[in-house]
Amino acid sequence: MNSRPVRLLITIAMDVLVVVAIALTARMCVVFFGQLAAQDWGKTIIALTKPMVIQFGVSAIKTPYGGRFEVTTALTIAVVLLVEWVLSGIRERA
Repeated sequence: MNSRPVRLLITIAMDVLVVVAIALTARMCVVFFGQLAAQDWGKTIIALTKPMVIQFGVSAIKTPYGGRFEVTTALTIAVVLLVEWVLSGIRERA
């Protein structure tokens, strides 16, 4: 099998994972500050990214800014970036 299409598909998957990581980082920032989470656009970001968060069963930590630090979102970002890193290694070998 020609490796070119495989490399292209892996690259697309890596790009999607980076976009997911950026969206989850935006969610984490919005939720961290309660004022941002109360805005309409903040609620939209939270609603759009909710299905992306892996539920690890870890409770959120309350912040002094009226929001919370979502440990599950941080762990999800770490998992997404780890998978992206593994895919980059696979792509190099393809």
